[in-house]
Amino acid sequence: MSGVVEQDARLVVMANQIASNVPPGGDVSQQVAEHLRKFWTDAMRADLERISEQSSQQLREEVVAAVALLA
Repeated sequence: MSGVVEQDARLVVMANQIASNVPPGGDVSQQVAEHLRKFWTDAMRADLERISEQSSQQLREEVVAAVALLA
């Protein structure tokens, strides 16, 4: 695997894990977006946006919605 492919795969796993671990009772997409704003670098968010645009089927729908909230 190339470095970019490996990095993208890690970002997908991390974003999906964040969505999976959001406590029930709130807007998952909003909470994921807040987490990404607080803890991810601009470059990581930009890469996730690219992944979401090119191959969103890898991402949980809450992650795709969270990426849209970041725009």
